[in-house]
Amino acid sequence: MKKSIINSILFFAVLQVLNSIQTFGQGAIMSLVTDSKSYAIKSSINKKEYVLNVMLPESYAASDSIKYPVLYVLDGKYSTTSFYSIKETFALAKDKEIKDIIFVTIDANVKSESEWLINRYTDLTPSRNPSADTAIANFFKLPVSPSGGASDFLTTIEKDIIPLIEHNYKTSKERGIFGHSLGGLFAAYCFLSKPNLFQKYAMNSPSIWWNNGEMVALADSMAKRNPNLKASIFISAGSMEGDFMITPVNNFILHLKSNFTDLNITSKIFEDETHLSVVPAASSRTLKVLYSQ
Repeated sequence: MKKSIINSILFFAVLQVLNSIQTFGQGAIMSLVTDSKSYAIKSSINKKEYVLNVMLPESYAASDSIKYPVLYVLDGKYSTTSFYSIKETFALAKDKEIKDIIFVTIDANVKSESEWLINRYTDLTPSRNPSADTAIANFFKLPVSPSGGASDFLTTIEKDIIPLIEHNYKTSKERGIFGHSLGGLFAAYCFLSKPNLFQKYAMNSPSIWWNNGEMVALADSMAKRNPNLKASIFISAGSMEGDFMITPVNNFILHLKSNFTDLNITSKIFEDETHLSVVPAASSRTLKVLYSQ
């Protein structure tokens, strides 16, 4: 079995551990995050239904003219509660450590763990890898789900999700996107395929190993066409994630720094953190790096 397929299976095994400590369903999220607003939206692109949870800063008031940046956060199944907690913790500071921002978490509107895994795998992978699709399906006894749906999912965010948020809320047009693992890979894909859609990118434990590290080749190709792209990027991982994660991430960082002259790149390897334990640290540091007051 190819190393990239083994890595994919290892990644999904980690997700199953994560899911085993989560209560599945958007209802469980909303019982904890009582002051957010949720939306169900059907994509005009891939025809899937997604759930959005919007969390506003305490200072938000419909009566004034203040506009706020928006951070779009993937994997709302677990990121809604974690970002709500981080937001509330930062709000306790006497002197604000981060700017007031609007959080929008995104996830598929599904009813089972297996549906969530399958949908996530399709939406967040930027290219087809049939051998990985089959290996993962066999390993977890799931239906084969095709990889390579990132383009449709990104267009869904661009054409359906962002317009809904910007129509209903006072946004500053400054957008960021946060992803972990395959979500981090997707954030990298966003930057390299539609670099003007977001201005801030959080690529945490990104699966840069996907399809033999194709994001590096995509970065090199983009740099030849537009070496002066401007963006703020935070890339992180846990030191205990292993070489198959860390080495491609470090290589990707080097390619970005050497090929793009105007990027503001911050990177961090969190000591003694695994693929799971690094998530809270990476989430909090993302806000400090990209939205520091």
